[in-house]
Amino acid sequence: MIHDRSDGDKIYLTHEFLATMLGARRPGVTTALQMLEYRGLVRAKRGEVTIIDRVGLMVLTHGAYGEEEQRYFGLATAA
Repeated sequence: MIHDRSDGDKIYLTHEFLATMLGARRPGVTTALQMLEYRGLVRAKRGEVTIIDRVGLMVLTHGAYGEEEQRYFGLATAA
């Protein structure tokens, strides 16, 4: 979702800040980013995450990404 609101593929956030945003522990964020790097979806380094394969990240969510994002962009219809 941050990538949706950013220019370019680089997101400048620390693991600590991501953990705070997600309500998770920093080591868990580090492990998750390492797993995403292994799959070739992102590249992470100190204070920076680069999105390599956005479509791959979306597929990995198994449909969890999309509905709220469409609301943000005004694409969803009222039910």
